[in-house]
Amino acid sequence: MVKGIILSGGFGTRLRPLTCMIPKSLIPVVNKPVIERQILLLKSSGVKEVVLAVSVMSDIVKNYFKDGKKLGIKISYTNEKHPMGTAGAIKLAEAYLENDNFFMLNGDVILNFNFKDMLNFHKKSNGIGTIASKIVEDPSPYGVLIANPETNQLYKFLEKDEYSPLNGKIIPMPVNAGVYILEPDIFSYIESNKKASIEKDIFPKVLVDKKVYHFPITGIWKDIGKPYELLQGSILLMNDILKNLKGKRKSLTDNSADIAPTTKIFPPCTIGENVVIRGMCKIGPNVIIGDNVYIDESTIIKESLIYNDTYISKNVDIQSSIISDNCLIEDRVQLRGKNENLVILASYVKVLRNIKLIAKEGESINFCHHVEVNESLN
Repeated sequence: MVKGIILSGGFGTRLRPLTCMIPKSLIPVVNKPVIERQILLLKSSGVKEVVLAVSVMSDIVKNYFKDGKKLGIKISYTNEKHPMGTAGAIKLAEAYLENDNFFMLNGDVILNFNFKDMLNFHKKSNGIGTIASKIVEDPSPYGVLIANPETNQLYKFLEKDEYSPLNGKIIPMPVNAGVYILEPDIFSYIESNKKASIEKDIFPKVLVDKKVYHFPITGIWKDIGKPYELLQGSILLMNDILKNLKGKRKSLTDNSADIAPTTKIFPPCTIGENVVIRGMCKIGPNVIIGDNVYIDESTIIKESLIYNDTYISKNVDIQSSIISDNCLIEDRVQLRGKNENLVILASYVKVLRNIKLIAKEGESINFCHHVEVNESLN
């Protein structure tokens, strides 16, 4: 029986202020926490038991998933008292994983591909490990995989600070997608109670002795290290979900949503449970709205993420923004990001009426949790 471990103990520093009150692993992606979507993918491939390696705000993660019964999968936990790195984290779970091969996932990537295909490839290869790979146009921000093009056996694993394009010319390359299948033999390469990176410290040793392969994936993969990547990855996944419905729906709207007839929805959009949208609003394209959100009359929302339990008043204009849970936005507010520079509100932010928050080129606008915004920035 294949098991799985998800590394979900990161601080989420680059996602702040969104991660000031929400663990990185519980950041919503199309209205489900990012690692819940990963758990469901593992379950669909036959995995029946998952270990979550938690650290930061671990109580919140444990309280959300508990023993996994609501997802129909057994969930156990390891708790890092101090950062152990990707290899150290799985070493803590050795007792759970030592009897069979297992999936290992980085908990900060948006994924949507068939894990069964990867598992079948791994079994046929007879290697100690298989790394999911994704070919990207510019591999320089990622860990690059150097491999035999016919067998996909890895020769070398280059971290992003080790990679330099040949003759300065950037070409598409396979990069590490943060999903692995590993044999229990991997634990013999990892020292107990020592911080270590599986990419930097362990794989170079394994490549000398054992066979490691990469498996090219064709589905969705997106790192969510930064807020703009989170926005783009969420939109990417929403479109992929709709694509897999084969044209049956243009948007993902829950049946409980109450949307006034005079409001226009420009697909694709996602609208969660018990959402109320009053008349004359324009929603979309590329908008994801969580559960229990109220949007009053004549409001415009484009290219944005709205988390649960947020109240948006009349005549509000929101573009290229991420609004966390339990925010209050009063009448005639403008929130406008620009390109990769977003307007970001953490949990429980209140924006007073007539405020304008307009991001400038090269500079996002961020407000931490429980702040009252009473001055415009434009």
